[in-house]
Amino acid sequence: MSVRGGPGLLQRLIPDVGLIRSSAIVLVGDSTARLLGFVFAVAAARLLTPAGYGRIAYALALTAIVSVLTLNAPYGLSRFLSRHQGNSRTLAIYATNWLVVIALMLAASLTLLIPIALVTGLGGAMLAALIANLFGTAVLQTYRESQKGLNRLWATSAFWALANLLEVIGILIAAALGWRSPALFLTIYGLSSVAALAIMQPLAPMALDFVRALVTKSQVIAIVRFTSPLILQGVFYNIWVGADVILVQLFRHSAVGNYAAAKTLALVLIVPPMAISTALAPRMARLAEPAVRTYLLYVVGLTAAITVPAGAVMALLGTPLITLIFGSRYALAATIVPVLVVGQLLYGFYLVLAASWAWGLGRPQIDPVATGAAMLVTVGVGLLLVPQAGLVGAAFAYSTGAAAQLIVIAAFTGWAIFAGQKPRLGAGRELILDGERLAEA
Repeated sequence: MSVRGGPGLLQRLIPDVGLIRSSAIVLVGDSTARLLGFVFAVAAARLLTPAGYGRIAYALALTAIVSVLTLNAPYGLSRFLSRHQGNSRTLAIYATNWLVVIALMLAASLTLLIPIALVTGLGGAMLAALIANLFGTAVLQTYRESQKGLNRLWATSAFWALANLLEVIGILIAAALGWRSPALFLTIYGLSSVAALAIMQPLAPMALDFVRALVTKSQVIAIVRFTSPLILQGVFYNIWVGADVILVQLFRHSAVGNYAAAKTLALVLIVPPMAISTALAPRMARLAEPAVRTYLLYVVGLTAAITVPAGAVMALLGTPLITLIFGSRYALAATIVPVLVVGQLLYGFYLVLAASWAWGLGRPQIDPVATGAAMLVTVGVGLLLVPQAGLVGAAFAYSTGAAAQLIVIAAFTGWAIFAGQKPRLGAGRELILDGERLAEA
């Protein structure tokens, strides 16, 4: 029996079926990648002592702050690749000069990493592991941004999943051979992206051809200016996301492994918002201005429908989940799971709004403001609470920072879209191509 008006009803319930389809592709792939990354964390936690696993978490938190230039330099590339499909010359100019910027940022990150690692006691084999992670991050981010810009969303997820699969296989083989150390596991973690590139490149090439003759100082400077808010946001983000771990290391160093286990579990909740934001950015870049308000409401509602129920289940079952997954040595982690769940839910909403403004609508300036607020709140609250409250204080500091971040970007969204004070969405930065100025929203 047919239902009259069925397609119309479906269209009203799901205004953008394409977003659902694209998000589903990314969700399946990224969920697989996250699951494999989670398996890596669990395997490392079980194969190492809590102290050894805590050392990996501490090293990654410090390195993330130093490597922020490398991490964020590729961001924004997908927007320009998406907008200029079919124009091979323009794509070649963007690709060439963006690769130069990425290389410069990689060199700057390496220059910062070495002295900081030595000062913080992460020299020797651990330093080599951190350098491997620096290169791995550059490869991972550049490949995923290029494939997103080419609308190969399956490849962005497949690459990440493959890299995480290789790192799990790597540490299991190392452990079977009797080689168990935080530095070795961290090296395998970093180099897995390089190995994944060797496998994926023939199947889904990055299509970022480097043409020496197309390198221009003006274009490199223009790209740096465009990405600078994202890089600044990355600095703030990495301090925010790693401050709680670093503070636990400083004031409760014996419990850092337990804290890292709880945070790893809660990170599962950001998989759906990340999938939605990945699919959202290129769609927002092509969206007509009058449709922005309705579309943002739809995306926020979709995020809530997926993440809030999952967060409630995780908060209720935190204790048995931690014991089952990480083992009894990490039982202390269960006490802070509900607090971290709240933080991850708030951050999920922030992700979709940030993707809309920074990558979709070309307004990245709000991102560092919001993330800077998160950093200041988390560091400030953490310094007050962690010395007395330990892990609970760190979790509360992280979640409070997430709340501050969401409040700032939600207030901006309300002012820009809903209060009738919106800036022109097409009034973004300009990039220079062979003397021509192309307006880029």
